[in-house]
Formats: sequence, C-alpha cells, structure tokens
Amino acid sequence: MIQEIYLKNFKCFDNLSLPLYPVNVFTGLNGVGKSTVIQSLLLLRQSYLAMQPMSGLVLNGRYVHLGNGRDVLYEKASEEALGLGFRSNQGNAWFEYDYIPDSDILPIKNNSATTASGELFHNRLIYLSAYRIEPKELYRITNEDDLRNREFGNSGEFALQYLSIHGNDTVKNPYLIFEKGTENGLANQLKFWMDRIAPGVMAGVTVNSQLRTSELRYEFVEGKEKTNSYKSMNVGFGITYVLPLIIALLSAEPGDIVVLENPEAHIHPAGQRMLGELMAMAGRGGVQILAETHSDHILNGLRLAVKNEKISTNMVGLVFFYKDSTDSYRHKYVTPRIAPDGRLDIWPDGFLDEWDKALYELI
Repeated sequence: MIQEIYLKNFKCFDNLSLPLYPVNVFTGLNGVGKSTVIQSLLLLRQSYLAMQPMSGLVLNGRYVHLGNGRDVLYEKASEEALGLGFRSNQGNAWFEYDYIPDSDILPIKNNSATTASGELFHNRLIYLSAYRIEPKELYRITNEDDLRNREFGNSGEFALQYLSIHGNDTVKNPYLIFEKGTENGLANQLKFWMDRIAPGVMAGVTVNSQLRTSELRYEFVEGKEKTNSYKSMNVGFGITYVLPLIIALLSAEPGDIVVLENPEAHIHPAGQRMLGELMAMAGRGGVQILAETHSDHILNGLRLAVKNEKISTNMVGLVFFYKDSTDSYRHKYVTPRIAPDGRLDIWPDGFLDEWDKALYELI
C-alpha cells in the first residue's frame, strides 16, 4: 500500500506531503489539486512502463497527456526542477527531474528510490478515468495477456471482455462477497452489486475474437420475469458508465491499487451511495482505493459503512483541497475524519455542503 505521496514544484503544488489510507477520497472545487495528486502516480507508472530503467518523466503516454515541461512546473517555483515520490510498505521512492520547457520527457536529475513499488510499477494498478465507455454498438477487445494483468483501458472498454472470459473466476476479496453462501464468481457477484446500484439490471457480454469486438446487452428483472435483452444504446447511459468500475473493484485483489475519477458520474444518488459502500468493502479487503469525487452521496456511503462497522474509521481518508487566500492562494488540504458513529470531526466550508447551503436559502 502507498502510505504517503510527495510532490515538489509539480503543477499547482510547491511542496506536498499527503498521507494515504486504504480508502482515499479527494474532493474540493475544480482546479484545486485533486487530479494533480492522482496524475503524479500515473505519471510515474507510465514512465516506468515506457522506459526501463526509468530515466525520465514521460508526460504523454498510456495514462495521461500533460503537454510539456512548461505545463507541469509549478508557476512560482524557486528552482527549475520538480520531484515526485511516495512511501509504501515496500520502501521509499523519490525522483527529481530537470526542467526542459518544450520537452515532453523530463530527464531524471536525482533518483533516490530504495525500491520499485510492486503496487505502482508491477501490474497492481487499475485506473479508470472520468471518460468511461458509453453505450454503443460494439466495443474493442485487447489481447489476453493485458486482460490477465487487468489492463481495462482508461475508459474501461476491456472490462467487458474480461467479464466474458473471467466471469467464473473467484472474487478474491472476501468482503465483496454479497452474502455468505452465494456463489462467489465474478459474474454472479457483479449481478448482486449491479442490482444494488442499478436495481433490476443484468449485463451480458458477447465477444467476437475474429472481429476483435465485444457486444454489451442488458436484461431487466421485473418481479419473477426477465425482459428481452437490449443493446446498450437502448438502456440508460449511467448503467454502462458504471459497469467497468464495478468489474474493476470486484476483480481487484488484496494489494492492488484502484484509481477512480468521478465514480459517481451519471448514477442515481441511491446508486452513488452504494458505490461508496462498495469502495469501503474493497478497501477493507486489502485493495487501496484512490477516488476523486464531487459526490456527497459517495461520502455518505463511506460514512454509513463506518457507522455500520463494515470498515474502521482509521482505514478511510478524506482530503479536501482548497486555495488559501490568506497565503498567496497556495494549494492546501485538510483531512476531515469520520468518527465511529459516522459523523465528521470538522466540516470545512465548501466540503460537499452545497445541499445544506441551498436548503438554508430555501427555508
């Protein structure tokens, strides 16, 4: 597990040291640093995959496209160098890079890594961006080696193929098994969790290896009967959007890192709350979650998971990023803590509180 992230002169941060937990939720207004923290880890991983030994920071690659050196150096930096690093239970890693304004590969200036974190560098990371698959006629498929490493694609399109091939595989995280005594295969547990997040929906995937495509269709359970199957284009947008996310969480194994951008997108508030619970249960079982969200329903799902003793309070980290107007608008953060009863010890202004503000104006 990654225990702490370090940034120096990277994008909006001059210096940042951020402790991490099994389940981490980053929130705040747009442009305050949530994505920057996630991008730092994705940059290190894509640089490792692009060049071994890792001799530079690859700004445009498999996971992110950030432009050139000028785009990523902190604008008030006192020196023309930047650094990224982390501390994990396997050791420390710190990389400093020279600044080249017009280059999209920044050479390493100093490398004091004591280990190559297995989670970050060795096929233990699953990343789903905010731009996930949308309903359409057919989806691409990938080679099975990538699937075995659970490389689902940034938009999650290969998760459908994974479900088709590995639907009978056992869910390795015992806390994600819906009920004791239920069949613990991936497809079966997906059915249970989908029914909580999008009630009555059953997903089916057909893969055509010759055409290198997969097709997604849905059936609906109405009482004791099932409807005909429908193409994804004829079903609500949000169901397809959330499907790769649920597959990723259910297939993740203890020791994996799952990075999620806007998991709540296009999902009904009740389903968002269930997603918060699903994230909590994945984290309890040893999967590290890093999620960027604007959803108070995701937060409430986590708070209820703590209150109902599905996860302990010391396993959940909430991070609220903001600009400090009293300190030259530096980007900073605070960390509200969830008490055992689900309450928060502090509630900073702007921390997922718009519902309360609007309600106050209404009354």
